[in-house]
This record gives sequence, structure tokens and C-alpha cells, in this order.
Amino acid sequence: MRAALSELAAGAASRRAGVRFARWSLGVHLALHAALALAQAPTSPQDLVHAVQPGETLFGLATRYTGRSDRWLQLRDYNGIADPHRIAPGTRVRIPAALLSFAPSFATVSHVTGSVRQFAAQDVQPQPLQPGALLAEGTRIEVGADGYVRLRMSDGSTVRIPANSQVRLVSVRRQDASQASDTLIQLETGRVDASAQPQRNKASRFEIRTPLAVASVRGTEFGVAIQADAAVTGEVTQGSIELRGRRRPPGGRGIRQHRLREGQGARVSSAGVMGPVRPLPQAPDLTGLPDTVTDIDFVRLPLPAVAGIAAYRVRISTDPSLEQVVRNGVSAAGELQFAGLEDGSYTVGARAMDDWGLSSRESTRTLRVKARPVAPLAQRPAPGERIVGSAVEFACAQPAGVQRFRLQIASDEGFQALLVDDAALTECRRSATLPPGRYFWRVASVGAAPDGTPDQGPFSGSRAFEMVEPPPAAPPPKVSSDDAALQLYWSAQPGYRYLVQVARDAGFADLVHADTRTEASLRLADLPPGSYHVRIQAIAPDGEAGSFSPPQVVRIEAVLRDASGAAVRDTGGSPVRRQ
Repeated sequence: MRAALSELAAGAASRRAGVRFARWSLGVHLALHAALALAQAPTSPQDLVHAVQPGETLFGLATRYTGRSDRWLQLRDYNGIADPHRIAPGTRVRIPAALLSFAPSFATVSHVTGSVRQFAAQDVQPQPLQPGALLAEGTRIEVGADGYVRLRMSDGSTVRIPANSQVRLVSVRRQDASQASDTLIQLETGRVDASAQPQRNKASRFEIRTPLAVASVRGTEFGVAIQADAAVTGEVTQGSIELRGRRRPPGGRGIRQHRLREGQGARVSSAGVMGPVRPLPQAPDLTGLPDTVTDIDFVRLPLPAVAGIAAYRVRISTDPSLEQVVRNGVSAAGELQFAGLEDGSYTVGARAMDDWGLSSRESTRTLRVKARPVAPLAQRPAPGERIVGSAVEFACAQPAGVQRFRLQIASDEGFQALLVDDAALTECRRSATLPPGRYFWRVASVGAAPDGTPDQGPFSGSRAFEMVEPPPAAPPPKVSSDDAALQLYWSAQPGYRYLVQVARDAGFADLVHADTRTEASLRLADLPPGSYHVRIQAIAPDGEAGSFSPPQVVRIEAVLRDASGAAVRDTGGSPVRRQ
């Protein structure tokens, strides 16, 4: 019995040893097969070539470039090194591109403006994007209608994401030892513009992907966009890109890839059909843009109507290189409108877009915004008013913080024939004596610059009035003691509406009047004498509202009126105030 048991045990041990040997043999076979396959594989132009320095070993090179020390065997076989312990300095060792290890890196937010949100990988709650933020791969970025983002990638490339766009950072990786990088951006909606740095290593990748196409680059200024009809466009302003369709064309025929060079673009239809290469449209002529904008509520840019141009892409920046963008958008109309800007100097960049959605090179133009101090609201005389006699009294509201005013009266609408140019008014009131005729007047606020010098804001719109001969003397009027009315006039844009608020306090908590009007005037009768605060908000035809104008103070004084309700005037034509 013992002999039998010993024999069974010996047999089991032998079988276990056989299994272990078989597994070891299979492992050795597979390892040798893999090493042989790698050794027999042709070298690739994407391989990294390293010149061995004194003291370096295959063990260290494998750790440095592949992240695994045990891959020294593969490096030995791939390079045909007979003795891995004796590698002469200067020996060129090739590291297969397939073995290079890339570590996760970050994209840095260089600039952001407007409404922009980020979703970190796996997050469902968005966070606002802040300048200087580090974005890991997997981050999704949503840029709102007034937003703009500029990213700096780990290889020094710049990615710009304009308004109404969404992207996802699929891969943001880097191999520090080889200076290789792997950047893959998924464009979901909108547009991406990039300035890709020349790749230092052939194993590097920089790609913009969409559901229909992939743009691959190596040192290029280019843009990729998803159009309103779901087609994808790519255009190049410097260098070249490979634009590849990601779907097989219907029927399996047709071009699937283009190399786009400088000044060229192409379009992949929503059906996956790659169109021909097309020259980019001509850059727009911006000489018709204004030199100075004086509107505090909006920046309006009249864009030229050119045959073959369907729209314009415009951005406004605080710097000439157009990196600190504060406004951007696309418009198919003849005038592009943005929300108002702070006073200062800006650079406008505009690209023309053809019927495919391809964008031209960018034309630039300097723009000055000078809308402050805001021009006063006019009170009298009213636009087109006929004033009987030779005396006329000018009055306007008092913008907050303004202590001086400049009033001009001219006989022509261009204010070349000036009759009055008074820049020393401490109160927005002035009387003048004029002969019969047609006249124009305007007024500006004068503040103080930081250095103490006068800082004049823009003039109000010009308003016409007429002086006429007085009628023959009439019987003395019957005098009433009604209070004066509040009257205001302002410049209006066609199609705009205006929200007017009148309050007893500067905080507009105690409102006495608030309504939205299309006409550019307001008259409130029977207000008690005193000081009132007025502000106006412009509302564009599309419903977009600008900010409220700075509050202005209007004084209502009691005047004597006759039985018809007209103000009693003295021999000089000025209203007689009630004592």
C-alpha cells in the first residue's frame, strides 16, 4: 500500500512539474516570439533615436523612454546589440515609437472672457473657467455666446475657442525625455483655431477631430469648424494640414483625404463626402469701419457687402496681436453689434466667410472707444421747436459726477459755422440771443483725466430748432400758477426702444415714472417742483438691452402760465418763474 501511495504521489509531482515546465516553455516561447517580431520589424521614421552618453545603459534607457525597465531586452533585440553591457558612447539607439510612454499633462488657460464653463472628466456639474487653470485630459469646455478661450498646450501650441463652441480634451500627454507630445481635441460644436508648434519628435501628434473629419498638423496656423448644416470645414493660413474624412463616402468611392496648404480650404459634407480644395476668400476691406465709437451701450461695426461673402467672423482685442479678446462673434448682416466697451484703444480682426463657411485671412483695424463722460440728456429746446422771438434758453440734465459742460450752436448740421462754443459751463444751462433762422445745437460732458487735464466725452446728437419773428403784441395773458413740465429729448436709432426711468432718488427706488418708448422724447406734466433723477436703457430690435445710462439730474421749477397753459415769458423770451 505504501509503495502504491508513493508511486501515485511521485506521478502527481511529475505531472505538476510537467505543467510548470509547459507554462514556462510557453512563456519563453511567447517572449522570444515577441522579441523576434520586434527585432524583425522594420524601423519606423517615428522612432526616437538616442545617442548613448558615457555611463548610460539599456536598462536606464528603457526606464526613461518606455516607463518599464524590463523592456531593455526589446531595445537590445530591436537594435541588434550583441553585448548590452558594453555600449560605446555615441551609439545611436532607436526606441520604437510604439514603446514610448506618454505621461498625462495639462492645457493652461491663457485667456478667458465671457460665459465659459468646464466639465472635468466624469463631472456632471460645470465650473466657471478661470485664467491660469490647468485642464487635464477628459475636460469638456463650453463657450457661451459672449465667450472666448485661449489655451496653451504642453508643447507650446495655442488653441483658440470662439463663442458658441464646445470641445473635449481627449488626450493631453507628453514624453519629457523625448520632447514628444500627444494632443487630441474633439470638436463637438462650433470652431477651433490653432497655432500648432513644429513637432520636435516624429512620434508627436496634434489632431483636431470632429464626427466627420480629422485635421492633423505639424507646425501650422489653421481652423476647423462644424457648420450649421453639420458639414465640417478646414482652412490653412500658414503651413499645411492633412484633412481626412472619418466616414466612408456613399458607394465607397471618392476622395477621403486632402493635404491643405497655405491659403486653401476644403469641406466635408454631412454625408461624409469630401469636396474639392478651394482657395480661401479674400481678406475683407475694413477701411469703412469707424475710427472712434462714442456709443456707451453698443459697438456697431458696418461690414462691407461683397459678392460671394456670406458672413464675417469678428473679434475685438485689447492688444494688437489679438490675444486678449473681449468681444467675438459671427454676423451675416451688414452690421455686427457687440455690447459696449470701456473707453480705450482696441484692435478689430475680421475674416470673410464664403458660402462653404471657409474663412479668409484676418484683416485688422485699430478702434478707439470714447463714450465717457456720457453726453447729457437734452431738455430744451425740443427737436424742431419753433421759438418766437430772439431769446432761447438751452438746458440739459446733469450726469452723475460731471461738473463742466461744452455747448455748441451752429448754423449748419456739420458744426463748421459755429456761433457759440462754450466749454466753461459749470451748469448745463445757457441763454442766447439769435436772429431768425434755423440752428443746430449739441452738448458734451467734460470730466477730468487721471492727470487732472480736461477729459471731454462725445457730443450728443445734433438737434435743430428755429427762431421766428414774434407776432404782434397781444393783450396781457391770464396767468395761472401751474408747475412746469419735465421734458427730455435724446438721440434714437431706427428700430430701437428705450426704457426711461424717472425717480426722486439717485438709487431709483422711489420711481415716479417708468415706461418703454419708441419715440426719443418724454414729457411729464404736473410734477411738483424739485430735483428728479433720469436714466435711459437702449433696447435693440432683437431684444438685447444695453446698460443703463449714468443717472442725470433734472430740476423742475414752477413757472407762470397763461389760461392756455403756455408759459408766460418776459420781454427777452425766457419763462417767468413763480416766486
